[in-house]
Amino acid sequence: MHEEVWTRERASAVLEKSDRLQSEDARELWNRVGLRPGMTVVDVGAGSGFYTFPASERVGPTGRVFAVDVSHELIDLIRERSAERHQSNIEALVSRPDQVPLPSNLADRVLLANVLHGVPPATVAEAVRILRPGGRLVDVDWKKEATPGGPPVEHRLAAAEARRTLEGYGLETGAEWDLGPYHYALMLEKKRRA
Repeated sequence: MHEEVWTRERASAVLEKSDRLQSEDARELWNRVGLRPGMTVVDVGAGSGFYTFPASERVGPTGRVFAVDVSHELIDLIRERSAERHQSNIEALVSRPDQVPLPSNLADRVLLANVLHGVPPATVAEAVRILRPGGRLVDVDWKKEATPGGPPVEHRLAAAEARRTLEGYGLETGAEWDLGPYHYALMLEKKRRA
């Protein structure tokens, strides 16, 4: 896995391209994973907030969205944009890869979007820790094939590899689907306590 901290400029150039809106539909993703008003979501590796802002709209004023990233610049960007958009249910937090500053069993949904191929195992363990029992972890990542944009193919995980990796953290496999032409999505559930 390779780990990289993005700057505001690089995020704007890469993460906010108009063709991303067409190929990766954040609203459709949140609909598909059953995100409802009042829920708590954690977007781990939130980047510029591509998935954060639609999640905020979906959970509404009674819900909460935590945008977590290792980049101070991108967290500042999310804070600025959430203030401009009056999305007060978003809290943007700088994180270390091995320590997400949130309590255990907090979230109804945890999102890892386009990051699983590049984060250390400790980040995945933290994502699972903050997910409540019965909650769902959602992984969106690049298909392991040549696509316009995205990381090199050799850095990507095929959906089956990603599923096996996440199941290794005690998650139970749920759904798998294509999210646009270049991405897949996986949804796995954290086992409920016996």
